[in-house]
This record gives sequence, structure tokens and C-alpha cells, in this order.
Amino acid sequence: MNFTIDTITVPPASVRHFRLPAVALPSGAGVEIPVTVVHGAEPGPVLLVTGATHGIELVGTRALLSLVSALDPRTLAGTVISVPVTNPLAFDQSSYGSPQDGMHMGLPCYWPASPEGSATRRLGAALRPLFDAATHYIDLHNNVEPAVPMSMRFEDSCSSESVRQQQRLMADSFGFTSVRMTEPDDDTAQMVGRMDGHPAAAASAHGKPGLMVELVDTRGYLGHDLGVAGVRNVMSALGMLTDPVTPQDAHRLDGDFTFHGLLAASASGIAMPVREPGALLEKGEEVVHIVDMTGAIVDTVRMPITGFAWAYLASPHQRNGTMAVNGGHALAFVAKLEA
Repeated sequence: MNFTIDTITVPPASVRHFRLPAVALPSGAGVEIPVTVVHGAEPGPVLLVTGATHGIELVGTRALLSLVSALDPRTLAGTVISVPVTNPLAFDQSSYGSPQDGMHMGLPCYWPASPEGSATRRLGAALRPLFDAATHYIDLHNNVEPAVPMSMRFEDSCSSESVRQQQRLMADSFGFTSVRMTEPDDDTAQMVGRMDGHPAAAASAHGKPGLMVELVDTRGYLGHDLGVAGVRNVMSALGMLTDPVTPQDAHRLDGDFTFHGLLAASASGIAMPVREPGALLEKGEEVVHIVDMTGAIVDTVRMPITGFAWAYLASPHQRNGTMAVNGGHALAFVAKLEA
């Protein structure tokens, strides 16, 4: 049976590349979103995978380009919809979000769809038919070194127990440490936004199990291979591929983890992490030193709970930042080990 989205039709056992018209610029130039559909010879799930939801996070983009070039639709059960650049407005300007309206695609852009809204919301409206066609969803992001790969589950947003179980299956098979995302336990919620606004959470609330994955940008161009392997593992777990689910060659912690919040500096200076990201730390252990211009430690940031930090946000590569921080600056994402 053919696979159809609006006016695009893809026959069984074939691949179709096309572009979705999305936004008109003031000059009259049109902005389009690149899409690839790999439609299998046999029926099965419809897996939507997006990259560059944030325009400077390109590891997922490279992972998707590698993934679709290696898939053989003749041996595929179901359909893969690949969107390597979700926000071309941000991507083309090397920007985290859209310069046109200051929004990014990690905000609520798909439900409800707003075809008459601002530029970013129009991108979301153009992509909405892909979400409607999907049965499962993976959103590929990346942090930059120092960081470890991980995945995020939005169990509280799931519309049913079945969706929750499918989301957990996707996280387990992807192969990274997974964290149950909830509203932060501390006062850092204003820095990270509401959990239910993330695309994977919104998809899960609308009956489509969604998983958000943080890959790691290694030296600016590596790290995508783990994304390819992870997506293929999910496809195998869903019965789309006959390959077995294989362990990832990546850092993974045992145990159940829940998002706690952000570590923040209380003094200004240079942030110097003293523990590797991904290390399981006890409550009270030192994580980051803040050093002033004499070399003196002016702030020692400790773990507020037993758990791990998966990415240090003060980084020479993180959103064009540096390790120089002001008091109150977010330093790291932290997950709590559940008893």
C-alpha cells in the first residue's frame, strides 16, 4: 500500500525526498523543510525522527542523513519519516532559535498548529501532518563536550499506559541512560521551561510515544554514529527491522533516574568541573569549582542529590559561550537516582 502525506505519495519499498513549503520571507523567498520518507515493503509502525530542532544542534542531522542512506526499504516493515533540519530558519543562521521571532522549536509549535502564527509556529504547522501520520516519534538533540549521551522520557505526559510502555521500550532499546523528565524539584524551572512543551512530550500526550535524545557533539563533527545505532535499535524493538537490538558503545548507568533540575553558580568567575559528566555522585560531593582571577575558589558547587550530571552548560562550545560565568549561571543538568 502506498504511503501518503497530503499530495506526496510513496510506493512500497521505495524512498522519496521532498520539501515542505513553510514560511515566506520578506523578500518573497520561500523557506522549505527537507523531508525523506523511507516506505517499507511490509506494513508496520510509522517512525518520525527529527534533527536540528534547535538550529545549532547538528549531530542529529548527520545521524539522519547516514540512517536513511543505509536503510533498504525492501527489508523494512513500516515507514521512516526523516526531517534532518526541523528549523531551517535557525539552521541557516547558526542560531539556537528562529531570528524572525525569537522562538525555538522546542516550544509548543505542533499542538495546536498555527498556520497563521509567527514564523516558527508556521514551521510547526507545516510539519504537523508528519506528526499526524506517525505512530512513534524520536527527537534528536545534542549537547557538547563535556557531556554524556542520554535520553528523556516524558511519562507524565503520556495519554495512556500503552503509550507509556512504548515510550519506555524506545528508551531502553535506544541504549543510553534514560531519565524520567518531570518538573524540576528545585527553583530552576524558569531556566528549562515546562516539560509538557517539549515536542516528544506533546506527541506522547496525543497518543504517539515520543522520546527526546541528547547525543554529544564531539569535536564539532563526531557523535552521530550513536544516533544511527540508537534509532536502528528502536526500529528493531518495534519490529521494523529484523536486526537484533544491540548494546550501544556508550556510557550508560544502571538504575532509575528522574530529572532534578540545574546546578547553578552562586558566584562569578571561571567554572571548572571537577567530576566527569555521567559519574554517579553522592549527595554533597563536589561537582564544579568557581575560580576568581587570583585562582582562588570562590564557590564550590555540590550535588544536591545522589545522581549524575549529564552535561556542563558552561562550555567553550555551548551556544557560543565560555567557561566564564556570572553568579546564577546554569552549570549542569542533574538527574536523581531513585531508591
